[in-house]
Amino acid sequence: MILCVDMGNTDITVGIYADDRLITTFRTATDKKKSCDEYERLLSDFVVNKKLLQENFTGAILCSVVPSLTFTVKKAITAAFEVEPLIVGKGVKSGLPIRTDNPSEVGADLVSDSVGGIVSYGFPLLIADLGTATKLMVIDKTGAFVGCVITPGLKLSVLALVGASAQLPDISLERPKKIIGKNTSDSMNSGAIYGTAEMIKGLAAEMEKELGYPCKRVLTGGFSSFVKDMLEDFTFNPNLILEGLLAIYQKNEVKKDEK
Repeated sequence: MILCVDMGNTDITVGIYADDRLITTFRTATDKKKSCDEYERLLSDFVVNKKLLQENFTGAILCSVVPSLTFTVKKAITAAFEVEPLIVGKGVKSGLPIRTDNPSEVGADLVSDSVGGIVSYGFPLLIADLGTATKLMVIDKTGAFVGCVITPGLKLSVLALVGASAQLPDISLERPKKIIGKNTSDSMNSGAIYGTAEMIKGLAAEMEKELGYPCKRVLTGGFSSFVKDMLEDFTFNPNLILEGLLAIYQKNEVKKDEK
């Protein structure tokens, strides 16, 4: 079995693959205060609860955008499963051509999403990933990552609005039945959720216009469920980054075997 871990600023998503098949996943909040022992126990308890055997893990891969936690979670994985996780980053082969001004700036999450998208859907491709940030990635008709758009995420936008406004309350994200809000909560949710959906539609259209051709469209990320019913042109795949992580892991295992 292969353990795939995506560590974002808001959540950590874990997927377990057996024979190239995703057999189970779980999500937990990213907590910078947790120790290595606590993360080890969290991972071990999850595996035990799923009636899986820790000694059956043959490899692991970690994608992290939280540098302060990367080493902690890496150690936790090794302690729990006795495997050294591959960390997506410099020196790791992804097979993804990156044609941007500064390829080294492209984050591990963008690379992993893009690889997952190409493996599952081919190219050209637009990927909308709704997490702490909302990211729209572009894979052109040659299969290269050529850039992206990054905006504040759905929840982050609401928190920023509440923090900067004296009279607006904190709200729970919930899609209103109508766009025109009749109360403060519905009005804020409408702006956040309908506004995000319309932004994605508009940006996708402009991206395709700039490219000069249409693309397949994929929607993923922790907050994507709030807008998936409004983005009918997008294929919803909540596990896209895990698919990318598995593909990157396998590519590097092949390279290792060839040496």
